[in-house]
Amino acid sequence: MDDNAAKLAKRMHRSEIDLKNTTINDFHKMNRILDNCPLCHNEDKGTPPVAPVVSLATRVFLTLPTEPEISEGGATIVPIQHRTNLMECDDDEWEEIRNFMKSLTRMYHDQGRDVIFYENAAQPQRKRHASMEVVPLPYSLGETSPAFFKEAILSAESEWSQHRKLIDTLAKSKQGLGRSAFRRTLVKEMPYFHVWFELDGGLGHIVEDDSRWPRGDLFAREIIGGMLDVAPDVIKRQGRWNRGDRRVDGFRKRWRKFDWTRVLVEGS
Repeated sequence: MDDNAAKLAKRMHRSEIDLKNTTINDFHKMNRILDNCPLCHNEDKGTPPVAPVVSLATRVFLTLPTEPEISEGGATIVPIQHRTNLMECDDDEWEEIRNFMKSLTRMYHDQGRDVIFYENAAQPQRKRHASMEVVPLPYSLGETSPAFFKEAILSAESEWSQHRKLIDTLAKSKQGLGRSAFRRTLVKEMPYFHVWFELDGGLGHIVEDDSRWPRGDLFAREIIGGMLDVAPDVIKRQGRWNRGDRRVDGFRKRWRKFDWTRVLVEGS
Protein backbone atom coordinates (compact mmCIF):
# COMPACT_ATOMS: atom_id res chain seq x y z
CA MET A 1 0.00 0.00 0.00
CA ASP A 2 2.81 2.39 0.96
CA ASP A 3 4.64 1.60 -2.28
CA ASN A 4 1.54 2.37 -4.35
CA ALA A 5 0.96 5.62 -2.47
CA ALA A 6 4.57 6.64 -3.04
CA LYS A 7 4.33 5.83 -6.77
CA LEU A 8 1.08 7.79 -7.06
CA ALA A 9 2.58 10.78 -5.24
CA LYS A 10 5.65 10.65 -7.49
CA ARG A 11 3.47 10.48 -10.61
CA MET A 12 1.35 13.44 -9.44
CA HIS A 13 4.50 15.43 -8.68
CA ARG A 14 5.83 14.62 -12.16
CA SER A 15 2.53 15.75 -13.71
CA GLU A 16 2.68 19.04 -11.81
CA ILE A 17 6.23 19.67 -13.05
CA ASP A 18 5.23 18.84 -16.65
CA LEU A 19 2.22 21.16 -16.41
CA LYS A 20 4.38 23.96 -15.00
CA ASN A 21 6.99 23.49 -17.75
CA THR A 22 4.28 23.52 -20.42
CA THR A 23 2.84 26.75 -19.00
CA ILE A 24 6.28 28.37 -18.93
CA ASN A 25 7.02 27.25 -22.50
CA ASP A 26 3.65 28.60 -23.71
CA PHE A 27 4.38 31.92 -21.96
CA HIS A 28 7.80 32.24 -23.64
CA LYS A 29 6.35 31.23 -27.02
CA MET A 30 3.62 33.88 -26.75
CA ASN A 31 6.17 36.52 -25.79
CA ARG A 32 8.27 35.66 -28.86
CA ILE A 33 5.18 35.96 -31.06
CA LEU A 34 4.28 39.35 -29.56
CA ASP A 35 7.86 40.64 -29.89
CA ASN A 36 7.94 39.73 -33.58
CA CYS A 37 4.35 40.67 -34.47
CA PRO A 38 4.25 43.33 -37.24
CA LEU A 39 0.76 44.47 -36.11
CA CYS A 40 1.50 44.97 -32.40
CA HIS A 41 2.25 48.28 -30.69
CA ASN A 42 5.33 47.70 -28.54
CA GLU A 43 4.39 49.67 -25.43
CA ASP A 44 7.60 48.79 -23.55
CA LYS A 45 9.75 50.34 -26.26
CA GLY A 46 7.20 52.96 -27.29
CA THR A 47 7.33 51.87 -30.92
CA PRO A 48 4.39 51.63 -33.35
CA PRO A 49 3.65 48.49 -35.39
CA VAL A 50 5.80 47.67 -38.41
CA ALA A 51 2.60 47.92 -40.47
CA PRO A 52 1.79 51.59 -41.21
CA VAL A 53 -0.94 53.09 -39.01
CA VAL A 54 -3.16 54.92 -41.49
CA SER A 55 -5.95 55.68 -39.03
CA LEU A 56 -6.08 55.08 -35.27
CA ALA A 57 -9.17 54.69 -33.07
CA THR A 58 -9.12 53.80 -29.37
CA ARG A 59 -9.22 49.98 -29.75
CA VAL A 60 -8.74 49.35 -33.48
CA PHE A 61 -6.53 50.75 -36.24
CA LEU A 62 -6.46 50.80 -40.03
CA THR A 63 -3.42 49.77 -42.03
CA LEU A 64 -2.64 48.72 -45.60
CA PRO A 65 -2.41 45.12 -46.83
CA THR A 66 0.96 43.59 -47.68
CA GLU A 67 2.14 43.79 -51.27
CA PRO A 68 1.45 42.69 -53.88
CA GLU A 69 -2.21 43.55 -53.45
CA ILE A 70 -4.79 41.47 -55.26
CA SER A 71 -6.90 44.61 -55.79
CA GLU A 72 -5.26 48.03 -55.61
CA GLY A 73 -6.34 50.42 -52.86
CA GLY A 74 -7.34 47.85 -50.24
CA ALA A 75 -6.98 48.11 -46.48
CA THR A 76 -6.68 46.00 -43.31
CA ILE A 77 -8.67 46.51 -40.09
CA VAL A 78 -6.76 45.44 -36.96
CA PRO A 79 -7.58 45.32 -33.22
CA ILE A 80 -4.80 47.02 -31.23
CA GLN A 81 -4.74 44.19 -28.70
CA HIS A 82 -3.22 40.96 -30.00
CA ARG A 83 -6.26 38.77 -30.66
CA THR A 84 -6.04 35.29 -32.21
CA ASN A 85 -9.23 35.91 -34.18
CA LEU A 86 -11.91 38.58 -34.43
CA MET A 87 -14.36 36.41 -32.47
CA GLU A 88 -12.22 37.23 -29.41
CA CYS A 89 -12.90 40.97 -29.78
CA ASP A 90 -15.25 42.60 -27.29
CA ASP A 91 -18.23 44.87 -27.99
CA ASP A 92 -16.15 48.07 -28.02
CA GLU A 93 -13.67 46.64 -30.50
CA TRP A 94 -16.49 45.45 -32.74
CA GLU A 95 -18.13 48.87 -32.67
CA GLU A 96 -14.92 50.38 -34.05
CA ILE A 97 -14.44 47.56 -36.59
CA ARG A 98 -17.95 48.27 -37.91
CA ASN A 99 -17.21 52.01 -38.05
CA PHE A 100 -14.20 51.28 -40.25
CA MET A 101 -16.24 48.90 -42.41
CA LYS A 102 -18.98 51.50 -42.92
CA SER A 103 -16.54 54.33 -43.69
CA LEU A 104 -14.48 52.23 -46.09
CA THR A 105 -17.65 51.12 -47.89
CA ARG A 106 -18.59 54.79 -48.40
CA MET A 107 -15.11 55.57 -49.71
CA TYR A 108 -15.11 52.74 -52.26
CA HIS A 109 -18.67 53.54 -53.36
CA ASP A 110 -17.50 57.11 -53.90
CA GLN A 111 -14.81 55.65 -56.19
CA GLY A 112 -17.45 53.65 -58.10
CA ARG A 113 -16.41 50.35 -56.54
CA ASP A 114 -17.92 47.66 -54.34
CA VAL A 115 -16.07 46.04 -51.41
CA ILE A 116 -15.84 42.73 -49.54
CA PHE A 117 -14.22 41.98 -46.18
CA TYR A 118 -12.73 38.69 -45.03
CA GLU A 119 -10.92 37.07 -42.12
CA ASN A 120 -8.70 34.01 -42.41
CA ALA A 121 -8.54 32.48 -38.91
CA ALA A 122 -7.74 28.96 -40.06
CA GLN A 123 -4.64 28.38 -37.90
CA PRO A 124 -5.28 29.66 -34.35
CA GLN A 125 -2.39 27.60 -32.97
CA ARG A 126 0.01 30.00 -34.69
CA LYS A 127 -1.36 32.87 -32.56
CA ARG A 128 -1.16 35.41 -35.37
CA HIS A 129 -2.59 38.88 -34.83
CA ALA A 130 -6.21 38.89 -36.00
CA SER A 131 -7.16 41.18 -38.87
CA MET A 132 -9.92 41.82 -41.39
CA GLU A 133 -8.84 42.24 -45.00
CA VAL A 134 -10.68 44.86 -47.06
CA VAL A 135 -10.81 44.27 -50.82
CA PRO A 136 -12.39 46.74 -53.28
CA LEU A 137 -13.97 45.20 -56.40
CA PRO A 138 -15.80 46.41 -59.49
CA TYR A 139 -19.56 46.50 -58.85
CA SER A 140 -20.15 43.66 -61.32
CA LEU A 141 -17.81 41.38 -59.36
CA GLY A 142 -19.16 42.53 -56.01
CA GLU A 143 -22.55 41.20 -57.07
CA THR A 144 -21.19 37.82 -58.18
CA SER A 145 -18.59 37.35 -55.42
CA PRO A 146 -20.94 35.27 -53.19
CA ALA A 147 -21.20 32.65 -55.96
CA PHE A 148 -17.37 32.47 -56.33
CA PHE A 149 -16.81 32.05 -52.59
CA LYS A 150 -19.67 29.57 -52.21
CA GLU A 151 -18.21 27.33 -54.90
CA ALA A 152 -14.70 27.52 -53.41
CA ILE A 153 -15.88 26.79 -49.87
CA LEU A 154 -17.97 23.82 -51.01
CA SER A 155 -14.87 22.43 -52.75
CA ALA A 156 -12.63 22.95 -49.70
CA GLU A 157 -11.25 20.14 -47.57
CA SER A 158 -12.71 16.65 -47.29
CA GLU A 159 -16.17 15.57 -48.32
CA TRP A 160 -16.31 13.81 -44.93
CA SER A 161 -16.24 17.05 -42.94
CA GLN A 162 -18.28 16.85 -39.73
CA HIS A 163 -19.35 20.50 -39.83
CA ARG A 164 -21.60 22.07 -42.39
CA LYS A 165 -19.37 23.50 -45.09
CA LEU A 166 -21.35 26.70 -45.58
CA ILE A 167 -22.37 28.96 -42.71
CA ASP A 168 -24.61 31.62 -44.21
CA THR A 169 -24.26 34.51 -41.75
CA LEU A 170 -25.84 36.95 -44.21
CA ALA A 171 -29.03 34.88 -44.27
CA LYS A 172 -28.97 34.63 -40.47
CA SER A 173 -28.57 38.39 -40.18
CA LYS A 174 -31.70 38.86 -42.29
CA GLN A 175 -33.57 36.21 -40.28
CA GLY A 176 -33.28 38.23 -37.09
CA LEU A 177 -29.70 38.11 -35.83
CA GLY A 178 -28.85 41.40 -37.56
CA ARG A 179 -25.39 42.77 -36.84
CA SER A 180 -24.75 39.91 -34.36
CA ALA A 181 -24.98 37.14 -36.98
CA PHE A 182 -21.22 36.53 -37.33
CA ARG A 183 -20.48 36.68 -33.60
CA ARG A 184 -23.43 34.48 -32.63
CA THR A 185 -22.90 31.83 -35.32
CA LEU A 186 -19.18 31.05 -35.19
CA VAL A 187 -17.13 30.26 -32.08
CA LYS A 188 -13.69 31.61 -31.19
CA GLU A 189 -12.32 28.16 -30.29
CA MET A 190 -12.77 26.80 -33.84
CA PRO A 191 -10.51 27.55 -36.84
CA TYR A 192 -12.57 29.34 -39.48
CA PHE A 193 -12.70 31.49 -42.60
CA HIS A 194 -15.35 34.17 -43.07
CA VAL A 195 -16.14 36.67 -45.81
CA TRP A 196 -18.55 39.61 -45.51
CA PHE A 197 -20.48 40.68 -48.62
CA GLU A 198 -22.49 43.16 -46.58
CA LEU A 199 -21.88 44.86 -43.26
CA ASP A 200 -23.88 42.28 -41.28
CA GLY A 201 -22.73 39.03 -42.85
CA GLY A 202 -21.64 36.76 -45.65
CA LEU A 203 -20.34 33.18 -45.69
CA GLY A 204 -18.31 31.26 -43.12
CA HIS A 205 -16.54 27.90 -43.04
CA ILE A 206 -15.14 25.82 -40.16
CA VAL A 207 -11.65 24.61 -41.09
CA GLU A 208 -11.39 21.05 -39.79
CA ASP A 209 -7.97 20.16 -41.21
CA ASP A 210 -5.61 23.11 -41.48
CA SER A 211 -3.02 20.89 -43.20
CA ARG A 212 -5.38 20.77 -46.19
CA TRP A 213 -6.08 24.50 -46.06
CA PRO A 214 -4.11 26.72 -48.48
CA ARG A 215 -0.97 28.25 -46.97
CA GLY A 216 -1.20 31.73 -45.45
CA ASP A 217 -3.83 33.87 -47.17
CA LEU A 218 -3.85 31.85 -50.37
CA PHE A 219 -7.47 30.66 -50.14
CA ALA A 220 -8.94 34.14 -50.48
CA ARG A 221 -6.19 35.39 -52.80
CA GLU A 222 -6.87 32.59 -55.30
CA ILE A 223 -10.62 33.25 -55.34
CA ILE A 224 -10.32 37.03 -55.69
CA GLY A 225 -7.35 36.77 -58.04
CA GLY A 226 -9.38 34.46 -60.29
CA MET A 227 -12.28 36.91 -60.28
CA LEU A 228 -9.98 39.79 -61.26
CA ASP A 229 -7.86 37.71 -63.67
CA VAL A 230 -4.67 38.43 -61.69
CA ALA A 231 -1.48 36.63 -62.77
CA PRO A 232 -0.77 33.41 -60.78
CA ASP A 233 2.67 34.59 -59.63
CA VAL A 234 1.09 37.72 -58.07
CA ILE A 235 -1.57 35.64 -56.33
CA LYS A 236 1.03 33.32 -54.78
CA ARG A 237 3.33 36.11 -53.55
CA GLN A 238 2.35 37.00 -50.00
CA GLY A 239 4.48 39.89 -48.81
CA ARG A 240 5.35 41.34 -45.42
CA TRP A 241 4.63 44.67 -43.80
CA ASN A 242 7.49 47.15 -43.75
CA ARG A 243 8.07 50.66 -42.48
CA GLY A 244 7.97 53.56 -44.91
CA ASP A 245 5.21 52.17 -47.15
CA ARG A 246 5.06 54.36 -50.28
CA ARG A 247 1.26 53.90 -50.57
CA VAL A 248 0.36 55.57 -47.27
CA ASP A 249 0.18 59.22 -48.36
CA GLY A 250 -2.02 58.48 -51.38
CA PHE A 251 -4.39 56.32 -49.34
CA ARG A 252 -4.64 58.92 -46.57
CA LYS A 253 -5.64 61.61 -49.07
CA ARG A 254 -8.46 59.43 -50.44
CA TRP A 255 -9.47 58.29 -46.95
CA ARG A 256 -9.48 61.67 -45.16
CA LYS A 257 -13.00 62.61 -46.29
CA PHE A 258 -14.40 59.34 -44.85
CA ASP A 259 -12.13 58.87 -41.82
CA TRP A 260 -14.48 58.60 -38.82
CA THR A 261 -11.52 58.70 -36.36
CA ARG A 262 -10.95 62.39 -37.13
CA VAL A 263 -13.79 63.12 -34.70
CA LEU A 264 -11.74 61.46 -31.95
CA VAL A 265 -8.67 63.57 -32.74
CA GLU A 266 -10.16 66.86 -33.83
CA GLY A 267 -13.36 66.79 -31.80
CA SER A 268 -15.51 67.84 -34.76
